[in-house]
Amino acid sequence: MFALAWLGFWLLVMLPSQVMLAQLARDLDPGRKVRLASTFQGVMLVAIVLAVPLAGFLCDRTRLAWGRRRAWALGGFTLAALAFALVGQSDSVPVVCGLLVLVAFGQAGVLVALSAMIADQVPVNQRGRASAAFGAPQVVALAGGMALVTEVIHDVSTAWWVIAVLALACCLPFLLGVGEPAPPARTRPVGGLLHNLTPPRPRRAPDYYWAMSTRVLINAGNLVGTAYLLYYVGDALHRPDPEGAALTLTLVYLVFCLVATYAAGLISDRRPRRKPLVLAGAAFQIAAALSLAVSPTWETALLAAALLGVGYGTFLSVDQVLTTEVLPDERTRARDLGLVNAAQNLPIAPMVGFAVLTLTNENYRALYAASALIVLLGAWSVTRIRSVS
Repeated sequence: MFALAWLGFWLLVMLPSQVMLAQLARDLDPGRKVRLASTFQGVMLVAIVLAVPLAGFLCDRTRLAWGRRRAWALGGFTLAALAFALVGQSDSVPVVCGLLVLVAFGQAGVLVALSAMIADQVPVNQRGRASAAFGAPQVVALAGGMALVTEVIHDVSTAWWVIAVLALACCLPFLLGVGEPAPPARTRPVGGLLHNLTPPRPRRAPDYYWAMSTRVLINAGNLVGTAYLLYYVGDALHRPDPEGAALTLTLVYLVFCLVATYAAGLISDRRPRRKPLVLAGAAFQIAAALSLAVSPTWETALLAAALLGVGYGTFLSVDQVLTTEVLPDERTRARDLGLVNAAQNLPIAPMVGFAVLTLTNENYRALYAASALIVLLGAWSVTRIRSVS
């Protein structure tokens, strides 16, 4: 049921960034589709970057008999789903941007609450599997969701409210059916608002910031390569059915990602060495991006989809565990995980994607070279972590 709740969250997160915002931008203004898609992504990412630390601070300080994490997750799901359903009904760019901000605020509440549950309740030697329950639904959400919004539902406005309803339905079994233990007295935050919103000092928690850098860069590199996939298969590969081709590549990617997520999670629990698995995941992603930069063909794209799936799946299952092991204070877990997750949503990918495609006259080889470079920087960051092997 925990994995099902994450499935609902990933439906609201993955589908807009991968295909739904691209569809919406294309329908609103085909001539400015890249600019609009980048703007919509940037608005959501900036909003969640700002909202997550505050949501984490408030979640840590909430005391409810029903469950502080459950309350924030349920409230976040409700807000995000309602706003999400309305996005597709609007043909006004400012209104869409405003609704996307509300979606991001709801996502922030869900993200800090569900992430903190892993650190709160799961023993260290089982966190690889718990992290797989966090990461694997991302794969299922993207595969099933893309099939739904590209092959089954052809009306953009209908797709937005259908996904919203599905996401809300996915969270209810866990949030309404599974209890949450009361937090120990020692985990009660101390100090005022400014103290608890202030991030830990880098000198006190260097590994925490290196883990944050790893998360930010590897996710950004992955998103640079995948966010413009719909345009890549149409404009660079010249496939006659861009949406069908994008779905095929996504399904290949997701099958390999799902297998790698579970396998890496089990390996991580049995042999608790996190960094080598993160590095292996980064290496596969770099290989995928470089293959597309060197040879933009359909056959290469299929190979790259498989490599990217193995790489990102491995990263997904281990990075969350690594992050929980470098948290500087058990009293501020939601805040500190929230800061990592907020940083992960910095609008690096849309900024890089827009800049590269604009400056190079939509040269996708340059885009994938940039993707490889960003992931490489993320791999270097994980080597700087000292407290986790």
